[in-house]
Amino acid sequence: MAKIRIKNIGKVVALLMRGIGATLRFEVEDRAGAFNTSRTGWIWAFWHNRMFVIPYVHELWFAHIPGAILSSPSGDGQIIADACAAFGFEAARGSSSKPQKGLAALIMMAEKVKEGRDIGITPDGPRGPVYQLQPGIIKLGQLTGGTIVPVRVEYSHAIRFKTWDQFLLPLPFSKVRVIFEPTMTVPRKMAEEEFEAERLKLELAMGRG
Repeated sequence: MAKIRIKNIGKVVALLMRGIGATLRFEVEDRAGAFNTSRTGWIWAFWHNRMFVIPYVHELWFAHIPGAILSSPSGDGQIIADACAAFGFEAARGSSSKPQKGLAALIMMAEKVKEGRDIGITPDGPRGPVYQLQPGIIKLGQLTGGTIVPVRVEYSHAIRFKTWDQFLLPLPFSKVRVIFEPTMTVPRKMAEEEFEAERLKLELAMGRG
């Protein structure tokens, strides 16, 4: 019964995303070439608290590129997976606190990158700290040689929840600025210091607002 309720919640969330999304006024800054029709799938990096509009944005502008997301194996992760499925995203379930599941999810994501999908990752999730980039996305870039694009989302008006990620829910008819920052790739082999430099570079590119 719990799984059924969670799945229904996911569907309700998807309807909410569509309903609010249809009222929003989008502005885009494409510093990455995201709208280049010849591009293949990228690894999208966006903060956990800005994820609400990402599936809607992807369907609106990039429906021709199949998508996949990384979500936690928790109940919240199931809701996210079900909501995103309504927008055509496959989900890999993994946990940074459970290495075996995290490794399995990383391998699954690597396969999706090689299939040419757009991969959505919230690198400060699923538990935070907020705006602190965890190493998994850099490891995925190492493993695949995939292109990473920092995606920044700014709302003119939003409700900020008292959750670990300070989740932001845009209010209807708000203006949403979506910024695709310049892409980056990471070397397959790196020393520890080089790895940290790449992690920090991506974290800074994503900003905090």
